[in-house]
Amino acid sequence: MRIGAQPRRPIGLSNQGKALYAKQDVADCAKSAENAKLSETVRTLQNYPQENDCTDTPTQTRQARRDGLGKLVSQFGERLAVCALDGVDATITAGLNAIIQLVDADRICWYEVDQQSAALMHKYTASARQAPVSPQVVPRGAVPFLAQRLARHEIVALETLGDMPPQGSGDRQFLAELGVKSLLLIPSSYNPRRKGVLGLSSYSVEVNWPEESVNHLTMAANIIGATLERKDAQTASQESHERFRYLFAQASIGIALETLDGRILEVNPAFCALMGYTLQEMQSLSCSRISHPDDEEIEKVLFEELRQGQRTSYRIEKRFFHKDGTVIWGQVGVSLLNTNHGGAPLVIGMVSDITAQKNAEASLRQRDREMQKLTRRLIEVQEQERHRISRELHDDIGQRIALAANEIDLVRREEPADRLEHASERLAKLHKELDAIATDIHKLSHELQSATLQCCGLRIALKDLCWKYSKNYDLEIELQAAELDAKLSPDVALCLFRVAQEALANVVKHGQTKKVRVATSQDAGRARLTVKDYGVGFDPAMDSGGIGLIGMRERVRFCGGLLLVKSAPNLGTEITAEVAVTKDMAAIAND
Repeated sequence: MRIGAQPRRPIGLSNQGKALYAKQDVADCAKSAENAKLSETVRTLQNYPQENDCTDTPTQTRQARRDGLGKLVSQFGERLAVCALDGVDATITAGLNAIIQLVDADRICWYEVDQQSAALMHKYTASARQAPVSPQVVPRGAVPFLAQRLARHEIVALETLGDMPPQGSGDRQFLAELGVKSLLLIPSSYNPRRKGVLGLSSYSVEVNWPEESVNHLTMAANIIGATLERKDAQTASQESHERFRYLFAQASIGIALETLDGRILEVNPAFCALMGYTLQEMQSLSCSRISHPDDEEIEKVLFEELRQGQRTSYRIEKRFFHKDGTVIWGQVGVSLLNTNHGGAPLVIGMVSDITAQKNAEASLRQRDREMQKLTRRLIEVQEQERHRISRELHDDIGQRIALAANEIDLVRREEPADRLEHASERLAKLHKELDAIATDIHKLSHELQSATLQCCGLRIALKDLCWKYSKNYDLEIELQAAELDAKLSPDVALCLFRVAQEALANVVKHGQTKKVRVATSQDAGRARLTVKDYGVGFDPAMDSGGIGLIGMRERVRFCGGLLLVKSAPNLGTEITAEVAVTKDMAAIAND
C-alpha cells in the first residue's frame, strides 16, 4: 500500500489485460463531435501493438500507453475548458470512458464528499469490462481509515487489500464485500466547501499503480474538480441572474437600471405603474426628465459623488412628475452596480411611493398649526373671561355686598325700642357672614387675575403668590427671585406666573410635602422659572401628568419656550419653564 506518496515502480499491462482492452468498444466516446479527439486517441493506443513492429518490447508498449494517457488527459482538459454548461456531465463521462481504456482497472468513478455527513456520493462512472456496480453512497463510518487519509488530501493506492494496516480492518472488510482487489483513490479539493474523489478499482486482478499513471490521473481529478467548480459558479451566477430577474419583475417597489450619464436602460413594472409610463416610454426618458427640478439640483451633488467614487450609495426623498402631471413623492435609494464582465458600471435605483405618507405629514403639520392657533385662542379667551369675572366680582358683587353690610349696620344703630327682640344678634351674625363673603370673593378675583402682576411685575407677583400659599396651606416656600428684565413682555410674565401658580397648586394637591423652592433667573435673552418640591414625586415614564402639566406645557410652547419636568418616586418634582424674554405668544402662533 502507498498512502500519501506517489508509486515508484512502473508496471505494464498483462497479456490478459491487452486482450480485454483490444476487445473494448469505445463507440460511446465518439457519440458527440466535441469528444471525437478522445475517441481517436483511445483507438490509436488500443491498436498500438498491432500497428507497430512485433519486436516492440512490453516496456515500450507500457510507455506508449502511459504517454497516451498523458495526451488523453491533456485533450480531456481542453474539451472541458471550452465545454458548454449543459454538456459538462456528458463530457466528463466520455472522458472517464476514454481513461478507463488505458489503465489497469475495471471501473473508474467520481465521488463527491457530502458537506454534512462526509459520506462519498456517487456522481460519474465508467467501466472497461463487466464489474460489480459501484455503491451510490459510501458512509464515512464504512471506511474511517480511508476517510481520514482523504480528508488530509492524501492519495491512497492499494495493490492488495492485505496492504491495509491493522487500523484499517473495517475498511478492508467493506472493500472485500464489494469484491475489490486493488484500489486507487485520488482526492481533489476544487472548492472550499466541496471535495471530490477520483476512484479506480480492479475486481479481476491485483494492480500495482504506476507513479506516472497516478500523476496523470491526479491531473484528471484536478481537471474534473476545476470544471465542476466552474459549473457550480456558472450555475450559481445563472440562478442568481434568474432570481434577480424574477425579483426585478415581481418587486412591489420601482426599480430602474441606468447608465452613469442618467440614461434609463431597464425599469420594472412597478416603476412603470408608479410613473404612469409604458416600458418603451420609460426607456426613451432620463431620470432628470421625470424629476422635480428643485430636488434634481440637490441630487446632482450626490450623484456626482457616486460617479467620482466618493460614495457607493445614497438615499434621498424626492419628487417625481407622473405622466398626468401630478407630483409623486418617492423614497429613493441609489447604488453603484459594478458588472462582473468588466464593462462600465451601472446605477440601480429603487423607489418607494411615499406620497400618502408625505400628504399625511403635511396634513398633520397643518393640523398642528391649527391646534396651536386654537389653543392660543382658548387661552386668550380664558384670560379674558378671568379678567371679566374678576372685574364683576370686584366692582359689582363686592360693592353690592358691601352696601348690604352698610344697610345692616344702619339697622343696628337704630334705637333699641325700634328693634325687634334679638334683632341685634341676628344682624351682627348676618353682617359677619356677608363681610366674609366679600373677603372671599375679593380673594377669588385676585386668583383669577393678579392685579399685582399687572401693577408691580412678575417678581413682586411671585412674592405675593408664595406668601399667600405659605399662609393658607402652611407651606415652607424658599423664594429666590432674581431681578428680571424690565422689558419682559406681558405674555411671558403671565406665562411664568401661571406656571408658578399651577405648580404650587400641584404641590398642595399631590406633593405631600411642606417644603418648596421657587427660583427665577435670566441670561442671554432667556427667562427661567423653577419650582421644586421635596414630596412623593412620580415616574414620568408611567404618568405623563394631568391637565395642569399639559396646560403649562402649552403656555410655555406658545411663548417659544420649553417646559422640563424632572421627577422620580420619593424624590420630589422639579418643573422648569424657559422662555424668550421679548417674543410674545402672538408672534409664535403666527410663525
